[in-house]
Amino acid sequence: MTGEALQGERIRVAISDGDMHLLRFGKRGASPLLFAHANGFCASAYRRMLMLLGDAFDIYAIDLRGHGKTALPTENPAHRGLSLFGRDVGALLDRLGGETAPASWRLAGHSLGAVAVTFASAGREDVEELRLIEPVAMAPYYRLLASTPFWPVLAGKTHLVRAARRRRARWRMRSEVFERYRGKGLFKPFAPGVLEDYLEDGLSDDGEGVRLSCAPEWEAANFAAQADDFWAALKKAPAPVSVLAANHPRTSTVSRAAARRLRRLGASVEIIDGPSHLIPFEAPARAASFLKGESRCN
Repeated sequence: MTGEALQGERIRVAISDGDMHLLRFGKRGASPLLFAHANGFCASAYRRMLMLLGDAFDIYAIDLRGHGKTALPTENPAHRGLSLFGRDVGALLDRLGGETAPASWRLAGHSLGAVAVTFASAGREDVEELRLIEPVAMAPYYRLLASTPFWPVLAGKTHLVRAARRRRARWRMRSEVFERYRGKGLFKPFAPGVLEDYLEDGLSDDGEGVRLSCAPEWEAANFAAQADDFWAALKKAPAPVSVLAANHPRTSTVSRAAARRLRRLGASVEIIDGPSHLIPFEAPARAASFLKGESRCN
């Protein structure tokens, strides 16, 4: 592969209220794959996984609203649902459609990104498959709670929301962030090179130092945004759905009820031991195999 194929060609695509940033990997003219990232991360963080796909796909790895180098407004940090990201992905697909043959997109995503591409797929005729890594498949009662006036208070007490709000947003230099994150907390199991790839676009220079590209309040708002119905969107998916999930305490997908519900809706589900919710960062080869369709689902 060329250096550009490994690093990703940087592209900006205008949608209705701003520009979305993409990294394009792989082979031009191959089957197109669009990949969306998890909350708080960005497309560059997945380079180790995506480069393992070689020339199998023409890969469009996107920065979602409020992440990486995408320039879309985030003036509503109290938004209630993740379908916002699905609408952005759908608008992007409409703009990219002239470059691809109809019914050719493989949509893939991790965590928030998996939910975003699921919402985006509804009603489309240009999607041939969805491959979802650890989608945020919450129990239906979360949606009911998130629709009540009490949800902002309840969500604010959850671990993920509290942790995101406490996250330090600004630093003097990139090397300081790397030294602080390296080998600690959720970053400890990352495969070699993944942390560096994440910080490439996960940090933005602001003239006085660096800041997290995904503001802590926006990350927290996305963790709390559970009012949209992922299960209804999955039911409307226009193409086969495959799910890769972690048999781990820190998972957004695996429970007996969630696995049964996914299978009832027609999804193939593969549950793997070892990695946590962050499969693409901890086991990029395993995640790449899943995206290629090489993993055995049951």
